[in-house]
Amino acid sequence: MNPLSDNDKTNTDFPMNMTGKERTLAAIRFERPDKIPIWTPSYDPGFVRNWRRFKNAGNDAHPLQFYRNDTTILIGNECFFPSQAGFLRREGEYEISNNGWGCVVRSKGDGYFFEEIDRLLKEPRDLDRIEFEPAIMPGRFKGLTERAQEARRQGKCAFSKIGGIYIRSHLMRGEDKLLMDMASDAGFCDALFDKVTDHFEQMALETLKRTQTYDTGLFVYDDMAGIKGPMFGPRMFERYFLPRYQRIIASCRKAGCQHFFFHSDGKVDPLLDLLIEAGFEGCNPLEPRCCAGLAPLHENTSGNLS
Repeated sequence: MNPLSDNDKTNTDFPMNMTGKERTLAAIRFERPDKIPIWTPSYDPGFVRNWRRFKNAGNDAHPLQFYRNDTTILIGNECFFPSQAGFLRREGEYEISNNGWGCVVRSKGDGYFFEEIDRLLKEPRDLDRIEFEPAIMPGRFKGLTERAQEARRQGKCAFSKIGGIYIRSHLMRGEDKLLMDMASDAGFCDALFDKVTDHFEQMALETLKRTQTYDTGLFVYDDMAGIKGPMFGPRMFERYFLPRYQRIIASCRKAGCQHFFFHSDGKVDPLLDLLIEAGFEGCNPLEPRCCAGLAPLHENTSGNLS
């Protein structure tokens, strides 16, 4: 069944055979693409193994090579302490490693989840002695320019990406402790979030420069919600994160970046107006199981969010 109407079929202005980049940018501009852009940044390793068995494919085969994917995400090694990251020891069936974020974790084999067992930022006073490794270290961006060039050759819409202020801060502090800090110790949180903002502002500028993705834009991944709502209310976001995201976006926009997008799983509806105020023009994934439908969201945000 052809989804196009008779008018569409005879309209010579209707776009056909767009590249992934053209298709995605058209959708971002609320223009009609030739088909719906496909966004598949990654697959769970377990799914990939099952897919290979189902397809009777070799170990080198991957779904991203098999199915259309119009986008790609380009990210450097953004952790605070890349030189410290790596395997530490084995304890029975568990691996103990440093994740580079100021945290020692325990994980099992190729399991997805991990347990945090030690942190660098145990107490607020510890922040004074912590210095992040420079964001402009060349080793953080090994192969990134080449991946950007390959994405362009494939016609994909490549976005630069950085992590978010909230999620990266709680990797170092612990989410439970950070939420308590946000309610009880604004001075410490301001100092911590300023330090993290400095780091990611520089990571964003350097990633954009090395990938030359100014025309497509920057994604910020900052998971801050569950299926019932954000981990904190709009007032907390306005107090701590709105001015800092405005700063990052203003700096990147001055450098030439044209688009800014926000990622968070969960029900982020209560924060959408503030995300728009911060300067974001798109948000994903807007999970159907917990967020309002796309049509109501589009209407409620006055068409300001793609």
